This record gives sequence, structure tokens and C-alpha cells, in this order.
Amino acid sequence: MFFFLSGSKIYFLLSIKFILWLYLFEKFNSIMSSISNVNEYKELLKKIENNFFKNLYILNSQEIFFLNDFTEKIKKIIPENLKDLNQYVFFGNEIKVEDVILCAKKFPMMGEKQLIIVKNGNKMYKQIDKIISQIDSIPASTILVLCLDGVKIDNKKKEIRTINESGYVYDFKKIYDNKMYSWIKYISNRSGYEIDFKTCELIRERTGNNLSKVNVELDKIFLNKSETEINSRDIIEHFGINNDYNLFELQNEIGKKNYSKVFKISDYFSKNSSYSIQQVLSSLHNYFTNIFQIQSINSENPNSISKKLGINYFFLNDYILASKKYNIKEVVAIIRIINKYDLKSKGIGFEGNSNNIINQLVTEIIS
Repeated sequence: MFFFLSGSKIYFLLSIKFILWLYLFEKFNSIMSSISNVNEYKELLKKIENNFFKNLYILNSQEIFFLNDFTEKIKKIIPENLKDLNQYVFFGNEIKVEDVILCAKKFPMMGEKQLIIVKNGNKMYKQIDKIISQIDSIPASTILVLCLDGVKIDNKKKEIRTINESGYVYDFKKIYDNKMYSWIKYISNRSGYEIDFKTCELIRERTGNNLSKVNVELDKIFLNKSETEINSRDIIEHFGINNDYNLFELQNEIGKKNYSKVFKISDYFSKNSSYSIQQVLSSLHNYFTNIFQIQSINSENPNSISKKLGINYFFLNDYILASKKYNIKEVVAIIRIINKYDLKSKGIGFEGNSNNIINQLVTEIIS
């Protein structure tokens, strides 16, 4: 027996199928939220501030800043005079999952909420099925936070998919260089300080993408500030950065093809242990990658370039000028050189004095 469907009926069935797929996709993806930018993180914290809680929070990140910052924020739900009674901090490698579940089933004493934080929870996460199987027995007054250090979470795992009603899974993504400005600005602003893009770049130059280190260093700077603005002078004094010889100036002078200044900076770096080859490689790789992208999109509109590539407008003109100094073949060749020296810095194919590797890199780039 054969069935024939008209075009309109086929279209209708396909539409229903697509809507069903979309619903399941949204439902499935709501189980785990990826946090990759400041606004997403603010939304997460806003739920805490508005007293919107669930029983279970699974936080996954290789960046310790997020784990520490979130747990410090959620600790505020327990009044100071009740913390000894209703707040528990355990380490996953020192306590059994059964003991955590037993504690979670208790009701708070003289308060509305009980908070349990499990740090270093990678080992306990392997037994997450035991926690999930008991989640319905845990009172709404209990908040259990499980902190994971870069675990690979399987969304398809049955236990994870059942968390949606009773908890949240937050996966904090790696912070890339072009996003660091917004994070440094966020940390500064929430402490009551203004900061500009160049100052953020100087901080990133010394801390890399380590938000925990950024947070610690900014706290030190805040202690000595009476004004409410953090400027480049503060960073230069705090880190002991040479105002003329730093990563920002190196890439800027390479972009201008000002070779005499480039050699002075690279020579300074080679004699100064504060500047590692990895810092220089990371800075120059990002710099020339941005130049390559500007050349690839073939646009003359600065606003369009800034929006498409996520390059801050503060530095955009420097990038555009550099993209005209170097043709695209030269940029590709330079990126290959940087990748080659990345391998050399790790001991692959390197012969010579390691103290002079920065000078060698710069010489090859501009030759």
C-alpha cells in the first residue's frame, strides 16, 4: 500500500518536526549553561541576588576565579551569626558523598537556608548519580554547590539531564585575550573604580588570562588609591613596568616598522626576567591574528571592523595602520614564525642561547 502526501502536507509535517526538534534542543541545552562573557556572569549572580535558588549547583571551571567568586557571593545568603550552624565547606577528596547527602537532608537551624559547598569536587562528581538519586529527598532550604576543576561534563548523561528541575550546571569557558578587557573592567567597576582600555592591556600584559591574579593585583592597587580611577601610571608603578619598553609598545613599534625601537625593546626584554618568551609570543600572535582578520574581511568601516572582530575601538586605528604596512602574505609568514618559535620555546628544534630567543624571534619577524 502506498500513501501520497501533497506538498503542503509534507511542509506541515516538516514544520511540526522542526518545532519539536527546536523544543527538545532548547530543553536539552537549558540543562547546562556556558558562561563565556561578563553579561552572562552578571545574569547568574543576579539570580542569587534576587534569592532565586535551586537545590544543586554544579560549577565547572579551570579558572579558579569563577569558583571562588561565585561561592563568596552565595555565602552571603547565610547571616553572619548563623554561619557556624548553617554553612559547611567540605573538600571532595576528604569527605564521602554519602556524608554530603546526609548533611544536605538536614533542615537549617534558626534560619531559612543551609549552604553546603564542596570544593575540589572532581572525585565526588564521578558519583553524581548518588546525589541526583537523592535530590528529591533534599529540602528546598538546602543549597549544595559542587565545584569542579575543568571536568568534561557529558550533557547526554542521564543523571545530568535530570538536574534541570532541581539544579543548575554552569560551565565557565576559557577567557580569551580579546575578552580580558571586559573582565578587568568588570572587576574594577564593581569595586567602584573606572579603568580604560590601555590600562587593562597593561594589566593583562603582566597577568595573562589569569582572572584570579587580576583580582589579587587589583585588590592591592585599590588599597593605595584614593581616587576612583585606575590609570596606566598606577599599573606601571605597581608592576614596575618600563613605560617605553613593554609588550604594548613592542607590538606597536613592530606595526609601525620602527625597527630601531623594536630592537631596543626586544633587547630590554632579553635582559629582563619579567618578560618571558611565552608572553611575547602570545602578545604578537594575537596582534598579527587581528591584523590578518582585518585584511581578510576587506572592510574600510572602523565600526564594522570593531563589531565583527571584537577589537576595542581604542586600538583599532593602530591595527588598521599596521594592516597597511604589512601585506597579507607577510602577515601569514609572521604568524608561522611565531608558531615556530612557540615550538622552540618548548624545546622543539631550538639550538642556541635561550636568553637570546626573544631577539631571534623579533629579528626573524622584521627581516
